[in-house]
Amino acid sequence: MTIEMPTCSRRLFLLGSATTVAGAFLAACGEAPTAEVAAAEVPVGSAIFVDDFIIAQPTAGTFVAYSRTCPHQNAQIDGINGDTVSCSNHDSVFALADGAVLEGLARDPLTPAETTVTGDVVTATL
Repeated sequence: MTIEMPTCSRRLFLLGSATTVAGAFLAACGEAPTAEVAAAEVPVGSAIFVDDFIIAQPTAGTFVAYSRTCPHQNAQIDGINGDTVSCSNHDSVFALADGAVLEGLARDPLTPAETTVTGDVVTATL
């Protein structure tokens, strides 16, 4: 009895590999995380946490948003102190106006989120 093994050309192998990688990439992407809040709920000169976002209003009518993940070691930002936020994991403090590091071990600023205001709703998207 003779068993024939299927052959796989280089082209077929590359096509199959590319298809697998593309499928995995698309499955991993999914939808970008999004959060919404009424503009009136965001205090002027401070911020609120909404899910995985920090949504701030540094000056009246100006809204910015950031990921709530600390850029130092991916802990969660857990403190709001007026016009700054902090990560108690290693005492890093960030400015709400631009996400800059003010003190602590973090070297990178907060990760900005896309912020849109539609009517009286602020939406943040990573």
